[in-house]
Amino acid sequence: KDELDGLTRSFAEMTQQLFEARESLEQSMVQLDVARSHLQTMLDNLTAGVVLLDNHGVILSINPGATRILKLPLSVYVGQPLEDVDGLQGFATQVLDRFEEITAEHGRVDHWEQSYELDTAVYASAKDFSAQAARQITLVARGALLPQGDWLLVFDDITEVASAQRAQAWAEVARRLAHEIKNPLTPIQL
Repeated sequence: KDELDGLTRSFAEMTQQLFEARESLEQSMVQLDVARSHLQTMLDNLTAGVVLLDNHGVILSINPGATRILKLPLSVYVGQPLEDVDGLQGFATQVLDRFEEITAEHGRVDHWEQSYELDTAVYASAKDFSAQAARQITLVARGALLPQGDWLLVFDDITEVASAQRAQAWAEVARRLAHEIKNPLTPIQL
């Protein structure tokens, strides 16, 4: 029951607390790695394109959906500005302008949505990026400001949906035109 005994006990308690803190930290790191793995798996399996940008427009991360939709080898552009992606300069400029607009609004709006018409290159094969042909796609893009200041760009290819809507609209026009032509012909025929 002297001072040395109290010091020894305090030191032992402190060592135990450090051990428990280290164990808790290691468990947290394992949980973080598992969560990160789950998130990456979800991103890899999304049909939508997902691009993470820093607040200067530099590509931090992309998912396979973005490469599939745009038919561009986006993974080679990670670490480079979005505007440097061949064939996406106009789209990139518009997207970055939208992000800068909502960033300037200081928290009043933290997301945006807009549709875009893009002329993209369709490559002959995944390995041969030299043989290409042009193809127009319609995208609906959504952007969001992330809490740490990065920008999240998510887009879907709605080319087939837009094409189906145009075909339906033309079918309706043709139906009405046929009706308008048929109306005066009926009395004439009678």
